[in-house]
Amino acid sequence: MADKKVTVTIGSTISVNPDPIQAKKNQDKVQWESTTGQFTIDLPGHTITYKQEGQKYIGLSGDFSTVGTLKYSVSASGKPVLDPEVEVVP
Repeated sequence: MADKKVTVTIGSTISVNPDPIQAKKNQDKVQWESTTGQFTIDLPGHTITYKQEGQKYIGLSGDFSTVGTLKYSVSASGKPVLDPEVEVVP
């Protein structure tokens, strides 16, 4: 299964690129990566696993079983929460 990569940048605010991310149903996983700090992903109905690889902090989703647009939240200590989207396509 492919990983769709999303860059998370933590400065005075949090940003993600791309937004929205497009993932194929039952095929793609999303991998969020940051070299600027740790973050937490809240994606309803999905468990995100985290790991550290050198200076890179990574969050990885499972695949998506339902087509549609999912809002998720990205948070980091002391920063406003960001609410981007995942578009799950057939």
